[in-house]
Amino acid sequence: MITKTPPEVLSPSDLAYMSTLNERDRRRFLATKAADFKAQGFSYRKVSKRMGTSTHTLQNGRQELLTGDGPGEGRIRRAGAGRKSVLPQHPEWTQAVVQIIEPHTAGLPQDENVVWISLSVTQIMGELFAMGYDISRYFVRQILDSLGLRERSFYKDLPMKEVKNRDEQFQRISSIREEAEAVGLPIISIDTKKKEMIGNFKRDGKALCNGPLKSLDHDFSTFSDGQIVPHGIYDVTRNEGYMTLGISHDTSKFVCDNIARVWREHLKEQYPNARTLVILCDGGGSNSSSHRIVKQDFMDLANKLGIRLLMVHYPPYCSKFNPIEHRLFSQITRSWSGAPLMSLQNAADRAAMTTTKKGLKVHVHINSKTYDIKRPIVESYQKRLARQVIFAPELGQWNYLVKPAN
Repeated sequence: MITKTPPEVLSPSDLAYMSTLNERDRRRFLATKAADFKAQGFSYRKVSKRMGTSTHTLQNGRQELLTGDGPGEGRIRRAGAGRKSVLPQHPEWTQAVVQIIEPHTAGLPQDENVVWISLSVTQIMGELFAMGYDISRYFVRQILDSLGLRERSFYKDLPMKEVKNRDEQFQRISSIREEAEAVGLPIISIDTKKKEMIGNFKRDGKALCNGPLKSLDHDFSTFSDGQIVPHGIYDVTRNEGYMTLGISHDTSKFVCDNIARVWREHLKEQYPNARTLVILCDGGGSNSSSHRIVKQDFMDLANKLGIRLLMVHYPPYCSKFNPIEHRLFSQITRSWSGAPLMSLQNAADRAAMTTTKKGLKVHVHINSKTYDIKRPIVESYQKRLARQVIFAPELGQWNYLVKPAN
């Protein structure tokens, strides 16, 4: 071993320096030292024996120094070099692991190639020990890896159900966005984020602090100081977000009021020649593609703003594809993580600080109005609908144009 090298070969300072080097640099350092001793008449074999390393290592180090060739960028040894795995010498280990995990294997009925096991690595090690195999955690993980089994988390990706014309609607959304961008129309993505409780409630994430942070041990709404209804509007083209923090209900009237304010205070100035606003949204809740009250409120909004609203709904169970979800809401979640939302203003201030490397900017407004959840449909609804709303010939339930009455 290097630590047993006589001081006349490698001094204590040499050993200290070598302890800071990786394998490649140690190899080259030893080759440099060996060259000095070889010049004094010592053979590589004698020098390597005195150094406690192999002749092969010294020769490799010398060759790398002379030619400038190395194991490759970012590597400390050539591919395939180093100690060989012992697993091929013990196929019975793999057989034992397969025997242990087989009764504990589950899978997806939709895909026979996807399986998972209900045993932990520690439990597998215990079963192996009971069978007479004393195998380390490292080798058990290697065996599992060779079987294609690695630790993974389930992630939400599968739609709740198959939706007819789902793919066709995604193609239409893509076409609408391309056409709108080509002529400079504003495209906004809207949605309402999960409601948040105001008060000293635990939140995911961490915060820089000089002491332990404590919150209430139960998240009961009866102990909150109110709730926040976070509604977002995301300008897809300009990468700019507009968050409205409400305190009442998430209704279509609430949504339309937020759009009207953002249009008048921000978007109208950014798109002075626009006569049509493209709105991307999901198909449920306050953005429902089927509820009459939603269309009634959007007809009122078109009348109020004096522009056309091109409504484009994502298919059911596909709201996560709405740009606002991953472009704005994910960043707001990050800004709100780590510490409780102690007040509405505190939540607004932290949301306003949201930014990204791509230049996301967020404007925040507090909407203190109260919104009723049971409002009647006006008697003239059907006449207004026929006059103001033009449904697309295909997939009209998800694509329609709302015009001003005048």
